[in-house]
Amino acid sequence: MTILALDFGGTQLKSALISDDLEKIDPLPIQASPQDMESCLTLIDSIVTPHLAKIAGIAVSAPGTVDSEKGIIYYGGVLRFLHEFHVKSVLEAKYGKPVAAINDGKAAALAELAKGNLKGIQNGLALILGTGLGGGIIINGQLYQGSHFQAGELTFLLPDKEKNQIGDMKGIQVSAVGLIEKIAEVLKLADKQDGRAAFHYIEQKDARIYSLFETYCRHVAHLILNLQTILDVECCVIGGGISTQPVLLEEINRQFDLLHAQVDPVRLIVERPQILACQFFNDANLLGAAYFLTKSV
Repeated sequence: MTILALDFGGTQLKSALISDDLEKIDPLPIQASPQDMESCLTLIDSIVTPHLAKIAGIAVSAPGTVDSEKGIIYYGGVLRFLHEFHVKSVLEAKYGKPVAAINDGKAAALAELAKGNLKGIQNGLALILGTGLGGGIIINGQLYQGSHFQAGELTFLLPDKEKNQIGDMKGIQVSAVGLIEKIAEVLKLADKQDGRAAFHYIEQKDARIYSLFETYCRHVAHLILNLQTILDVECCVIGGGISTQPVLLEEINRQFDLLHAQVDPVRLIVERPQILACQFFNDANLLGAAYFLTKSV
């Protein structure tokens, strides 16, 4: 059985054909994310139609709050037009195939639980660094979605301040897209979204931008440490496009150890989780959505 998986990101729509055992993934061309519902449906159709005869179902990973029981997307992160999109019923009616939808951070956690670096873990956490901050929480070996399908919506965490603005949210502080744009501006790169170029300078520890990278990783490490005091996980996996960069995991781990050692009660009492990259890197959302579909039909 082959599943067509779609992963809606803030800037890109990724898709792939995936075997039901998650052993084989054939990526399809990456598309720019649509900006309205009409172009969204047109783009979905252009991806689905050529493969309709050979697929057994369609799996959707999306930002925002996703009611995974009814297949309805709410708010949709930066893709606001997805709000109240009944993706399951609309696509099932159009294509006659089973459809499942799940939040992107939760999809990544499921992929890692099924086949990746959270396999065999009873309590774990997935953090997806992209346009915003996605999260997936594993409790007692199961995905925890919360009472309103909002568990893991870490973008909206606020600092301890009397007055807060949008820029104070954790999702803004640890936006991978935002980090690349800041570095590109300092370096005067032509392409403000060129992650490869940005990480070339990061790996060189270029003095012009390395402090920006250190601050970014410290924000991520601070978040992991705070979540550890609540969840007490064995392992935290980092996903998103930048998770393929070894220097990212090295610096997050370094910053975590610095923070962990700063206060004696924290150092002595709070157990340090493993902090690893997602085994499936940027494919985790696609694989997790496919896995969710296999468990839903």
